[in-house]
Amino acid sequence: MAERQPTSGEPVRVIRGLGAFAIVAGSMLGIGIFLSPAIVAKNTSSEFVFYLIWLLGGLTALAGGVACAELGSMMPRAGGDYVYQYEAFGPSVAFASGWVLFAAIFCGSIATLGVGLCTYQLPVLLGIDLGWTVLELPWGRELSAAEVAALLVIPALTGLNATGARSSVRTQTLLTLVPIVLLAGMATYAILHGGEAESLGFATAQADARADSLQGFVVAYMAVYFAYSGWINIIYVAGEVSEPQRNIPRSLIWGTLGVCALYLLICVGFLRVLGLAGLRDAGEAGTATAGILAGTPGQIAITTLIAIALLASLNGTVLGGARVAYAMARRGAMWPLMGKVDEAHHVPQRALWVQCLLACLLVLSGKFEQLYTMVSLAMVVTGTLTVASLFVLRRTRPDAPRPYRASLYPLLPALYIASSLGVVAIMVGSALSGERDAWYPLLGLGLLILIFVGHAGLARSRRDRPRA
Repeated sequence: MAERQPTSGEPVRVIRGLGAFAIVAGSMLGIGIFLSPAIVAKNTSSEFVFYLIWLLGGLTALAGGVACAELGSMMPRAGGDYVYQYEAFGPSVAFASGWVLFAAIFCGSIATLGVGLCTYQLPVLLGIDLGWTVLELPWGRELSAAEVAALLVIPALTGLNATGARSSVRTQTLLTLVPIVLLAGMATYAILHGGEAESLGFATAQADARADSLQGFVVAYMAVYFAYSGWINIIYVAGEVSEPQRNIPRSLIWGTLGVCALYLLICVGFLRVLGLAGLRDAGEAGTATAGILAGTPGQIAITTLIAIALLASLNGTVLGGARVAYAMARRGAMWPLMGKVDEAHHVPQRALWVQCLLACLLVLSGKFEQLYTMVSLAMVVTGTLTVASLFVLRRTRPDAPRPYRASLYPLLPALYIASSLGVVAIMVGSALSGERDAWYPLLGLGLLILIFVGHAGLARSRRDRPRA
């Protein structure tokens, strides 16, 4: 497709400071903070290293945040990664990154979050089993009640977002602030009233043999790295943020710092109740901790908070993904209908519903988890390219207005790039070593490269084609 410059019809800037903060923090909150602590504990032999890894993960997220804060305040337009990579690296890189982001990463995340919520949290809250088969699809796949529920949740949240950014951001704010306040309160209670780890039957669990080795550190860090993912979502809706030169940097920095502080507080609570040895066998640490402190009511309470946090993450993903498609369509890199803004609600409704359709098709296919795993490496690469855009634009556009300049530049942005490249190297190394299923993310990386090569080749052939 021939790419063109955007025209009129931009969304309305209605997202204010608290809403922007909620998009950052709410997109980060999720099941990761409850599953990752056990992985980190298994691969460390001391609380000092345990906390160090969580601090390092938070610092890495902050490093990416300050880079995107400069980019977002400099170019406060919808689309995030696509916009910055287009300006820094050209249309082919942006085209490949944008298509993988929208069709695989965002739609795959929506399907994964929706089915995960309805498979694990919803049955506990409703007190019913949703694992039974509802119907068998023509291609032989059995559709469970949980997946049917996800097929209702995804369109419902899409419909909410289609009514306007104000309503979706208000919902996002509520879904974010409630779990933040309650999780902070529960963590504080756990710290003050936690029992001794020796009272637990599994409190003698030993660390893995690779604990504190480079391999163990890497496994632990990667779990934390993905637990912090989601901080970037505000840049996708930058075109709808009011006073973006101020609110985008503030939301990225304070949202990331706030979640980092909350994660550390929660981890202190886990260790106070379970101990490092107990945490290694806890699996989902939130439910295990709540069960010890308050029995079944505590487990239901933490399950409710997880469900609310997942809804916030899901809503933030629905909100952001459609804006990538919208930005691409505005430049002719995606179907033109997706570049339209609804005149009544001032949101890209068509992009939202196409995204909803693709996510629901992934649910029906049953391949959403495989897709999400497949593009995990590509997801790291696209984020790295976005932060790298900062260095390119500092050199190519030194005089461009920068209402916010990245703190501790170039150290913090360079830290993010180095960290991400380390994750990429480790994932590629695991794939080449023959570890089971570790090769799967290479398919996503290969897809990203293939789209780039195809677009660049097509663009070159069009330039070289003789004119009649």
